[in-house]
Amino acid sequence: MPTKSESEKPRVVEYLYDKYRRSELSDGVVTNDLIVEAIRATGADLSTANPANFLKDIVRGKNANSFWPERLKTDGVSARQRYGSKRVFQFVEFVEGQVEPFPDLYPVEEETPTHQVQSASIPFAARRLGRAEETWLTQIAVNLRLVETQLSIFSPARESVRDVTHLQMSLKTQPEIDAVFLASYGASSDLDSATDRYVLVTCEAKQIGQRILVDQIREQVAKAMEITTDIKEPKIDGVKPMAISVVERDFGGESEYAIYIVEFAAIERVQFANQWAPSEEGEQLYSMPLSAISKTVYRIKPPIAGLNG
Repeated sequence: MPTKSESEKPRVVEYLYDKYRRSELSDGVVTNDLIVEAIRATGADLSTANPANFLKDIVRGKNANSFWPERLKTDGVSARQRYGSKRVFQFVEFVEGQVEPFPDLYPVEEETPTHQVQSASIPFAARRLGRAEETWLTQIAVNLRLVETQLSIFSPARESVRDVTHLQMSLKTQPEIDAVFLASYGASSDLDSATDRYVLVTCEAKQIGQRILVDQIREQVAKAMEITTDIKEPKIDGVKPMAISVVERDFGGESEYAIYIVEFAAIERVQFANQWAPSEEGEQLYSMPLSAISKTVYRIKPPIAGLNG
């Protein structure tokens, strides 16, 4: 059964969509003030206290398509989150070949490998105090070195990785980046040769039932490029986005929550600046391809509260 928020929001979306069709929204962008106006105009039983999260609560769930208004589906119109300058979301037309407003582009597939990982290195008390939150999921991934494992064992570039260093959790940018790592790569697997390049690794964490949001990851790449522009030592040559999510999988006939990691191809700084860097003139960032180059399901043993315990 839909929640009050899920049942009330579609008519607010349709009210705003009518404005979009009348060309009253600049570039299809909806702001905080417009959402408050729409809630009041439609009489929707929704709070106006936090309009910034209006679309987030719709699109992050795997049932997002179910709650999107039918008229917009028929017209081939979806939406993406926007950040800064009081922006909340933006209406966008379906791209060629798109059949639903919020496709799940990176699901776990039958051929996705499973890798079992120990959790005994996390103290027992900590494992019992875990909660079903993105911050705890990120902490599990950091403590069990899942990003390092993904890049060292499953990544196509595993032979040239030098080291992976965790830098920070919960980087409070817009959008927020759940964890940041620095990976160094060489031209070959020869450990004596000099390191050739450094890549900032951004991680987006999703709990069970939540989708990997493509445009959110693109925005994270853009923000990571921006905040590392002036770093000279080491020079950051690109950004590698990754997604970490909780998934439900069948192991020997029993259902269990596991951690699913998707590694995307690195976005090179020079190419980003030339082709996809955000500007006032266009929406080129949202054409930046995100190519998933490795995927792994991590089965965690012993169980951890907030994940599978």
